Amino acid sequence: MTGARVVAPQGLPGSSSYPLFSAYPLLRDVISRVPLGLWPTPIDELPRLASAIGAGRLFVKRDDVSALPYGGNKVRKLEVTLGDALSRGAQDIITFGAAGSNHALATAIYGTALGLNVTSMLTPQPNARYVRRNLLAHLGAGASVRMHSDRDAALEDAAALSQEAFERTGMPAYVIPFGGTTPVSTAGFVNAGFELAGQISAGLVPAPDVIYVPLGSMGTAAGIALGLAIGGIAPLVRAVTVVPSQIATDARYRQLLDDTVAVLRAGDAAIPPDLASAVNVEVVDGFLGDEYALFTSAGMEAVSLAAAEEGLQLEGTYTGKAMSALIADARAGDLAGKTAIFWDTYNSHDVAVLTSGVDYHDLPEAARMYFETDVQPLDAEGI
Repeated sequence: MTGARVVAPQGLPGSSSYPLFSAYPLLRDVISRVPLGLWPTPIDELPRLASAIGAGRLFVKRDDVSALPYGGNKVRKLEVTLGDALSRGAQDIITFGAAGSNHALATAIYGTALGLNVTSMLTPQPNARYVRRNLLAHLGAGASVRMHSDRDAALEDAAALSQEAFERTGMPAYVIPFGGTTPVSTAGFVNAGFELAGQISAGLVPAPDVIYVPLGSMGTAAGIALGLAIGGIAPLVRAVTVVPSQIATDARYRQLLDDTVAVLRAGDAAIPPDLASAVNVEVVDGFLGDEYALFTSAGMEAVSLAAAEEGLQLEGTYTGKAMSALIADARAGDLAGKTAIFWDTYNSHDVAVLTSGVDYHDLPEAARMYFETDVQPLDAEGI
């Protein structure tokens, strides 16, 4: 059973500001974009949480409300990747992720809303309630789900499916990688950093000393740092690793910075050529835990504390671990007298409209086990 496709009401040309294109209009000719988000996302101060952990001033950048019906950081990338897919005449989208992937779900929701056929190639991860919710929402959005034993199997199946699409339509499927990060999609987060720089200039938030963000496929952290540099400020970006070390490495991060600058300069030579060297980034290890998507005690303490003090909705795979790094720094005295911004990359909108009435038995057999086995022990709160 699949639900009706959900069309994002904000997905209209010119419905939200896009400061990167305003400052560098030539980029419109090389970066296709379909408006999906509600920009700029707001910034809220978190005084109670700051007091509880010993920070100076603490703010949150609310990408959790970036779009309707589904927010989070992936919307910024999808505006560019789905825009590129449409400009190329694609009819089919293939993307990847773990079973509970927020990126894959966001692609399913917004890709199908744009009339594209979306297939998510998913791989195993530790069980959690959000995994169940995201799997059901895939079906509710009208997307297809295929389960695979590992990344190599998913990539092999994707190649075969893309060929099938070509034989059916004359166009291969448009393939979006794990996490949705490419040098082109990272431009969506360059706009995010530039957006924040504008909010700082407007006096909506003090210039931060440090910004905390999860580091997964790296596009979010890379884009923010570059966008801030374009905006003429370079606070420290603490990119907290939430994936295995072989995925998020400093070398890959630096390469992504260089490749993204090359994409931007190909569109508008007014983009500074030395932009990548102007960023101020630290890759922070030590908060992942034993494996990807396995919750940690520190991460779940951060989730609970943020909810209790500020009503902030975080989760155990990405934002809870990034917040636990911020809390650890604050408790060590490193944020005393400083201004910090936490970039909330999680979706906080209820997706019940997509999951209501969907039967998990309509999922592939390998996905049903997430509904028939216990969730991991630290998922007691069910976030």
